[in-house]
Amino acid sequence: MKVDNYIKNLSTHFYCLILILTMLFGRTFQGLYISEYRVGEYLVFICLIFTVFYYPNKLFQKLKINFQYDKKTFIVSKLIFLNFIFIVLLTRGSFTNLYTYKSSSIIWTTAFLFIGSYIISEEKISKKYFNFIPYILFIVYILSTVHFPEFLISFFQNYSDKFDFIKGSDTLLVYVVCILVARNKFNKTTAGYAYFIVSSGLYIPLMLYKSKGAFFPGILFFLFSFLYFFDYFKKEKLKTFLISFIFIPIFLFSTFNSYGNFTFKKIGQDNYFQDETFSGNTIQRSLNVVVNEKNTTTIFASFFIINGRLYSQEQMANWRLQIWQDVARDIFWYADYSMDEQYKLIRAQGDFRTDIFLTGFGFNEMLPAMDYWERNGQDGTNENPHNYFVYVFGRGAVPLLALVLLFNIYIILNWKRKYDNYLILLFLLPIYFTISFDAAMESVRFPLIFYTFISYFQKNGILK
Repeated sequence: MKVDNYIKNLSTHFYCLILILTMLFGRTFQGLYISEYRVGEYLVFICLIFTVFYYPNKLFQKLKINFQYDKKTFIVSKLIFLNFIFIVLLTRGSFTNLYTYKSSSIIWTTAFLFIGSYIISEEKISKKYFNFIPYILFIVYILSTVHFPEFLISFFQNYSDKFDFIKGSDTLLVYVVCILVARNKFNKTTAGYAYFIVSSGLYIPLMLYKSKGAFFPGILFFLFSFLYFFDYFKKEKLKTFLISFIFIPIFLFSTFNSYGNFTFKKIGQDNYFQDETFSGNTIQRSLNVVVNEKNTTTIFASFFIINGRLYSQEQMANWRLQIWQDVARDIFWYADYSMDEQYKLIRAQGDFRTDIFLTGFGFNEMLPAMDYWERNGQDGTNENPHNYFVYVFGRGAVPLLALVLLFNIYIILNWKRKYDNYLILLFLLPIYFTISFDAAMESVRFPLIFYTFISYFQKNGILK
């Protein structure tokens, strides 16, 4: 028993430490090399072992852990694993190729939901770490905008495969997680409201600077969270006014700290295409031509349709739109990709196909729509269409996408069964939004934080 307790305590300390360091340093921390492999790769391996060998009735009951999820959730996770085997076999993949497991990390990282449940069940240790979570928000802000210590930069440059500041999607996740954890720590008190106002004033400009895909769900989360303090507003009108007032100078400070100005415009920022067809100078003329030639049925805001394809005037939005459409169409139609004289990617659609409807393109190689330097970057390492659901669909087609959606539905239903409400959506919806515009879930760091805190909220609730 003493040995079991020692292992349990050690694993809890280890996991919580990894979680906090990931929240603080993101991709840079998980890129640290330990021997010839990186931290993130070790974590994927742990998830893989868990997925393959353990079941709740054997692991959790033996360790006397109150398993927070019904068997349906775990069964679906097992079906996702079995579907992976099915895909690899039918696409003639290799179970010994490391790339197979790298490209399928979305399969294995679902295990963080159950591993997190195990860790959180050890309250004496985990509670100490999770009490520190609200303060991480301010440390991350300092590291992102004020000062990143030189000794840490030097350390990561020497021992990590990449040094980078925390991404926009990670920023949103940290903001949402810390706000919700702080609710359970401070509740509807002056300290709780002050934390919310100060945190939001700092992070709203930062999220806008980092990513629009993080900013818009962040704003919605802010508005819904504001309603949480309605009872406090009625009880403490003067304190509410005074605390709310400090939002303005903090917001202005963070805006200038992020942008270097108050215009919300990055230096050199350009939101329009830079090619002959869709340059900023010709976009209006192009749209007029489209309308006159009746090649489009819809023009709304920055979006328009030409010959059955959806485009956007905004450069990064259009980049994503074209990839998503190509990945989805490639499942149903044969296509040839080529480069024109100006090195622009051209997709020539062929006959209807049915050979990969059940398997997708598998995990053997890069998705065809991404296998060009225009999309995969100068170093050729970008493999992600920047949409979690499109990526799942491309890799495993309809069956894998259906199982992943079912897995998330059961998380929501399990919450409803325990708390008789849908407040978990306050956490889930901003995350679902940002992973629809970013390559977040295809990593290790984001699922680690995301699934762990689903388990945390499942145990502790979102509202006291």
